[in-house]
Amino acid sequence: MTGLPSRRRTARLSAVALILSVLPALPSTTPSADAATPRPPSDHALARTPARPAPSREQFYLVLPDRFANGTTSNDEGGLTGGRSRTGHDPTDKHFYQGGDLRGLIEKLDYIKGLGTTALWMAPVFKNRPVQTMSGTEMASYHGYSITDFTRVDPHFGTNAELAELVDKAHAKGMKVFFDVITNHTADTVDYAEKTYGYRSKGAFPYLDAEGRPFDDSSGMREVDEDGFPYTPRPRPGEHDTKVPAWLNDPTMYHNRGDSTFAGESALYGDFKGNDDLWTERPEVVEGMRRIYEAWVKDFGIDGFRVDTAKNVNMAFWTQWATALDAYAARQGKRDFFIFAEAFSADPVVMAPYLTEGRLDATLDFPMQAALRNYASRGGPTRDLVHVLAQDHRYTTDKANAYGEVTFLGSHDMGRIGSFISQDNPGADDAELLRRDRFAHELMFLSRGNPVIYAGDEQGFTGSADDVYARQTLFASKVPEYLDDDQIGTERTHASDAYDPRHPLYKAIASLSQLTKRHPALRDGVQEERYADDGPGVYAFSRTDLRKQVEYVVAVNNAAKARTVGVPTYSAGMDFRGVYGSSARVRSGADRKVRV
Repeated sequence: MTGLPSRRRTARLSAVALILSVLPALPSTTPSADAATPRPPSDHALARTPARPAPSREQFYLVLPDRFANGTTSNDEGGLTGGRSRTGHDPTDKHFYQGGDLRGLIEKLDYIKGLGTTALWMAPVFKNRPVQTMSGTEMASYHGYSITDFTRVDPHFGTNAELAELVDKAHAKGMKVFFDVITNHTADTVDYAEKTYGYRSKGAFPYLDAEGRPFDDSSGMREVDEDGFPYTPRPRPGEHDTKVPAWLNDPTMYHNRGDSTFAGESALYGDFKGNDDLWTERPEVVEGMRRIYEAWVKDFGIDGFRVDTAKNVNMAFWTQWATALDAYAARQGKRDFFIFAEAFSADPVVMAPYLTEGRLDATLDFPMQAALRNYASRGGPTRDLVHVLAQDHRYTTDKANAYGEVTFLGSHDMGRIGSFISQDNPGADDAELLRRDRFAHELMFLSRGNPVIYAGDEQGFTGSADDVYARQTLFASKVPEYLDDDQIGTERTHASDAYDPRHPLYKAIASLSQLTKRHPALRDGVQEERYADDGPGVYAFSRTDLRKQVEYVVAVNNAAKARTVGVPTYSAGMDFRGVYGSSARVRSGADRKVRV
């Protein structure tokens, strides 16, 4: 890439240089001296059957149905009447329903597919309490995390029939459909007789069994009545039977320890921002949640789940639940059913146990997100990438590994990559911001894992902060905070619709998708680090298809000046040709290095 002018400096971001080579045949192992002893398989034979049990070629598109497209205004108020405190609908307030729905998603499937999307990932669509007060603020449940009925679609989004239509039409276009699901909590219908809500610990307030004896639920469950909890649970007036399935209306199915502080024990046992925290250590809860989500697999043909708040659920629950769901999906003919977890941490040591112990297939790769942002947006050192990728071995199980990780640059919870780039580069002009945004997407697409595009990122959306500030509508907005946002790569504002396939980021993402389809090793080929500068600068790695004996070299540079480096490869005297970001033809030397 050529240099980009900035009001603060002259910045240079290298294009990703991809170079292709055909490898020589890999050597066989030395034959045994004893002809009667069977020879072990050759390295070549072993290389032809790489372990990729989890999907490693998906390209996800993440949408909040309320914020993507309004297919019909007839369901904007969810069939309710009254003001926004009853219906939840107010398109001028970012905390309320904006009007997006399943009909809008159905009508825009070609737009989504045009990015190269293979998997549509939707935020929860189940029926919610329309409005709930959380952290002292009244807000609607457009995000989908205050569920009252786990068996039907929220009327703000449409009907179960429209969901079935969406799944069928997505499948017909070659796209899988993933649900964002919750097992940790439900809507807040359980109150406490004490009318206080601070967290009460297990040490100070142990559970009491029906005989009044204290016990530790992590060592086994006992029969408990409503007098055995730290607080005395009571259904809120008129809400003793509002949840579906009916077992969710039993107050003894919840922890009843007060609000989580999201630290220590309370992260597992506390109410999530007031929502009722399920007692996931109970076998009845494991069984109930299994049945709920098996029904969605059977009745709608869902292809996988992203599980919310995995860190707030005990690990034994995941082991039992994920194992059961995998087995059930396989019996329904979905042998590649894929479940990945949100566990907010940038440490692979924290993330990996959800695969090795919890039996999930992948996690949202927060460690990789942090490294990609630091390198591509902040001009950080290559060691961040080195450190994250060096720990990929931690994710390996009999059914999963790091190649199945779900990689992303930003999200509806933590904020957008466009926002991060704008924050990290104050004073940069739009050309540099666009360059960095594209650069981050290039590095994500060409590294191991399944990349995610968060709806709106392909249109240059930014946002002033995380969470609700990163949940702009793709249809024309009336929200003042969204109307104030700048967008990268366009003069358009949020007062207009944003479904432009000519936007430079949309085109860049679609191009990267096409590239990786032409060269599949760039999605799931073996990734091997080849070169890393000290500090900012050049980082290079290979993606190799050992079965076809093809090596790709990916070389990137985030420093402020051009570099020429020798990148090691597998072979000496082999010709390489540029396939992306470079038209160079080079030959590896006797030292097996190519000069880039």
